[in-house]
Amino acid sequence: MRVSKIALVVAGLAALGVAVWLLRPARRSPEDQVRAVVEAMAGAARAHDPAGVLEHVSEAFQSPELGGKPELRAYLLGQLLRGGMVEARVLEAHAEAVPGGEVVFTGRLLLGSTAGGLDLGQRAVRATFVDERGTWRAIRADVEPVR
Repeated sequence: MRVSKIALVVAGLAALGVAVWLLRPARRSPEDQVRAVVEAMAGAARAHDPAGVLEHVSEAFQSPELGGKPELRAYLLGQLLRGGMVEARVLEAHAEAVPGGEVVFTGRLLLGSTAGGLDLGQRAVRATFVDERGTWRAIRADVEPVR
């Protein structure tokens, strides 16, 4: 009788373990992870948190419009810390894995602030993200106003 109770408990624990394993959430694709990073960056901008934006930007970042990471840091500090409401919303988002382990994000963002007058505009973004030790970071970006 004692052995059958032990066997029943072991079988129940094994069944519970299998059920937990089968119901675990699926690992998100790199594309989904990059879209989530872009949303997190927009949320950090709305919260006036330049560090929250920059944590998703590689030290090797380059952009014809924004410069390198030091220039981007200066721009963000000027924009996010000068006061007023900051708006940053992802309007369209598409991410595609490309050879070499990179993910290219393309989309439209609504960006602007109320400091110094209302300045809201849409920007077309094409950014390349790389996985740096488990964290997706932007390494290149092209940003232009949508007319």
